[in-house]
Amino acid sequence: MQKEHGPTDLSAFNLERTVVLWAAFLTGKNMEANIPLKTQWEFKVPTQATFLSFFQTFATIDVPAYSHKKIHEEERRLLKAYFNDEATVEDFDALVWKIHEENRKEFLNSTGKFNLTMGYFNLADSIGHLSFGIQQKMRTVYEELDGIAGELKTSEDIILIVSDHGMKALGRYGDHTKNGFYSTNRKVGLGLPKITDFYNLMRSIENVA
Repeated sequence: MQKEHGPTDLSAFNLERTVVLWAAFLTGKNMEANIPLKTQWEFKVPTQATFLSFFQTFATIDVPAYSHKKIHEEERRLLKAYFNDEATVEDFDALVWKIHEENRKEFLNSTGKFNLTMGYFNLADSIGHLSFGIQQKMRTVYEELDGIAGELKTSEDIILIVSDHGMKALGRYGDHTKNGFYSTNRKVGLGLPKITDFYNLMRSIENVA
C-alpha cells in the first residue's frame, strides 16, 4: 500500500489469463479475442503498440506478452507433471524461486538507469496455484515481494505496483479472481480502474518524467 491503492476491475474479461491481462495493461486494449488459449504464451505485442514507446529508454524484465522468459516453459511443464504425479511440489517451488531470484536481481540492478523499468514477478501467482491454502508458505512469498517494494520506497521516482489478477484459495490450491490490485506513491485519482486504464496513466507519467 502506498499513497493511493485499491482494487482493479477485470469484469470485462471472460478469463483472468496472465498474458491477456498484461497485453491489456501494455496496450490499453482488451485483446482477449486475439490471444488463443493454447498458444497464449507465444503471444507478443510490438513495442509501438504499447506505452513503452512513450519512453526514451526502458527496461522490461520477464513481462508476459512482451519479454517473458523461455524458462517458464519448464515451470509449466513441472506444474503439469505435478498433477500427473511425475514431479513434486518441492521441484516446482525450487524452479519458481530460482526464476524469481534472477528477476529480482535484474530488476533492482535496472532501477534508476532508465526512464522506465518494468519488472514482472510471478512468485505469488505460481506458488499460489499449488499452495495458496498454506498460510505460512504464502506469508513467506508476500514478505519477499514486500521486501522488493521496500527497497524502492525511498526512491524519488514514480512507483506503480499492479497485479494482473487476485488469488483465492480452493482448498490447498489457488485460482484467479475478478479483481486485481494497484498501488502508487503519487495521488493519481484512479478510483476503481480497469487494467486498460493504466495505458493513459503511463502516458501522463512519461510527461512528468
